[in-house]
Amino acid sequence: MELIILTGLSGSGKSTGLKTLEDLGFFTMDNIPFRFAGLILKDLKNSAKNKEVQKIALGLDVRTIIDADDFNTFFTEIDNLNIDYKIIFLEASIQCLLNRYNLTRRKHPLTKNTLLQSIEDEIFLMEDIKDKTNLIIDTSFLSAKELSRKIETAVASFSKNILLNIHLQSFGFKHGVPIDADMIFDVRTLPNPYYLEELREKNGFNDDVFDYVMSFESSQTLYNKILDLVTFLIPSYIKDEKRHLTIGIGCSGGQHRSVSFVRRLQKDLNNIEDINIYSMHREKERGNW
Repeated sequence: MELIILTGLSGSGKSTGLKTLEDLGFFTMDNIPFRFAGLILKDLKNSAKNKEVQKIALGLDVRTIIDADDFNTFFTEIDNLNIDYKIIFLEASIQCLLNRYNLTRRKHPLTKNTLLQSIEDEIFLMEDIKDKTNLIIDTSFLSAKELSRKIETAVASFSKNILLNIHLQSFGFKHGVPIDADMIFDVRTLPNPYYLEELREKNGFNDDVFDYVMSFESSQTLYNKILDLVTFLIPSYIKDEKRHLTIGIGCSGGQHRSVSFVRRLQKDLNNIEDINIYSMHREKERGNW
């Protein structure tokens, strides 16, 4: 049996995620209380032996928690069943969730005095399951199509027995620092292609911009130090059973230097076994370039 648990914060895109998994051939179930989900999986595993059900996607969120023990009991049950499962956790910034609820006028599953309090309480309640997660996807600036593509990529990677997921993110400091980054590297000290008229409107995906950024000795030195540190830490993170590592690389606008560094880092890290590399370019997704 192949089991994927899709969970996360309410309003972060779980419905879209489940539809994507259904399109990928998964038998999907949503909003089953934790205390019943284990029993259902036990029955489905017996069905899987008869090849009736092979791929299952289970949507779980704060609405499925009846009491504090449900979480631990559920995972104990599926561990006892020897089911190999992966967890995808969807989240978004508080401001983004507030905007989505105000736009749709839907009621938050936690009924608190304010919508903000409901969201903050849910973030606290979901911390335990987030810690067990194989992949965290921040949907704050993702379209439904982009979220589907990320989930499709994740499902493909799960079959490769990945021990660590590394998320590389370029960003512009003038638009704020990513709040979910485990490590942040600043490449603003390097020569900036923005000041060359022929490169200003281009970005790090363009080879002439990439070649310009990486042509300086200072760029090579900084890049090699970043690569050395990251590759040094990867075995330690795996040993500590850390499932995901988010690395932010920032320049002034998040268009030239940081994108070039993420582009090269993704290529070099892809040579390491047992890890999966994801990259995103925040300012491109926000429409800032």
